[in-house]
Amino acid sequence: MNNQLNGFDESRPEFIGFNAFYAKTISPYLESLEQERVAAVKNANVIGLAASAFVFALAAFVYSKTGSIPFFIGISVVALLLGFGTRHIIAHKISGEIKQFIMDNVCGFVGLDYACDNFSAPDLEIWRTNKLLPGYDRVNFEDQMSGTAHGAGFIFCEAHLETKHRDKDGNTTWSTSFRGILLTINCPHKFLGRTVVLRDAGWFNAKKKSGMKRVGLVDPVFEDIFEAYSTDQVEALYLLTPDFMQRLVDLETTISGKRIRFGFLQRQLYIAIEAPDQFEIGSMFKTLLGTERTQKILDEIGAIYNVIDGVMKPLKKTR
Repeated sequence: MNNQLNGFDESRPEFIGFNAFYAKTISPYLESLEQERVAAVKNANVIGLAASAFVFALAAFVYSKTGSIPFFIGISVVALLLGFGTRHIIAHKISGEIKQFIMDNVCGFVGLDYACDNFSAPDLEIWRTNKLLPGYDRVNFEDQMSGTAHGAGFIFCEAHLETKHRDKDGNTTWSTSFRGILLTINCPHKFLGRTVVLRDAGWFNAKKKSGMKRVGLVDPVFEDIFEAYSTDQVEALYLLTPDFMQRLVDLETTISGKRIRFGFLQRQLYIAIEAPDQFEIGSMFKTLLGTERTQKILDEIGAIYNVIDGVMKPLKKTR
């Protein structure tokens, strides 16, 4: 097979040879599971339809005895939800196995370590202290990747932070305070000061934050989007170049994220982005034979590398 037929972009050094790797390793695996996926979807459709039909018939029987229209409508809605839910659960039983295989192989190819769960959780205290994350009462992590680029180590994971609430009766509810990605990059030199960049809050922007003063950004486009604070104005302007800022905006766009914020603290760059689940392989109701699922994961990994390029190349060149 021509190693370019799959159409993966190999312009990044880490991705060179990926077309051939996909054709040899990932594509045969997906082809072998396509028939299983089709059978699972067929079973899901049949069982989901049967579940809906049963509950709907029950609603019709109760209506014939009671004449209660609200009850009939309510049970009919439950029937539809039950059908769709059953269909979804059955069809997605194989998705976890497929995701694990694709992530293991893509990450292995580019030289990253990957863990879906059961990994050492990051310490979030420095994130909270520097206003990069809100308060929370419990947190869950998943999809950790770690590796090196330009000689710098980095760790990426997804996080879900929740806050506990109690009503006057003592009942407990939980609300999401942050759901997204956390990326930490180890830099070669300790920073002279602390620099934190948050989303622009308009009239609510403060002149100082956590002992840092506001920094004016060079590019007016980013000045309208972000508010920068630092204990070292000169270093902040050196770090926050338009090229680097654009790479962060591109990262946010690639992962369908929002409200990116980041900080240069001690020897590390901390990046937090509110975003939906990353590195997901998509619907099991679509064929496995296309390259879109793998391309999405490759794009998300490439966006992380682009950010590391943006911060590490200038630091290595001038220090």
